[in-house]
Amino acid sequence: MDVSIRQLRSTMRRCARGKHPHAVRYPAAVREAVVALARAQLRQGHSLARVARAVGLSFPTLKTWVAAPAEPALRPVTLAPVTEPVATRAAPVTLVTPEGFRVEGLDGNTLVAVLRALR
Repeated sequence: MDVSIRQLRSTMRRCARGKHPHAVRYPAAVREAVVALARAQLRQGHSLARVARAVGLSFPTLKTWVAAPAEPALRPVTLAPVTEPVATRAAPVTLVTPEGFRVEGLDGNTLVAVLRALR
């Protein structure tokens, strides 16, 4: 077994010591090191399952770590300036989306414009 794999496996065992196998939360640095090693091994022709066994990680977990990151949840939005004067300002509205995003301080019309632009 390669020295880097042995060291990584040892680090992962220390992280998992005394924890249930499904309750281990590996630090980001450990995950990044495992992913870098897995990608290097894949380029050399080794299988992902072999790499998972070598570092002591389950195949589905390693597969998830190596997979490309998801697209960001936010998209850029451009608002056009208001050309007509606003007659009266209503009380600010607060919107909390199911994903946990919070929009505050906008009046109702501006909030509707932002939501339409996000569609």
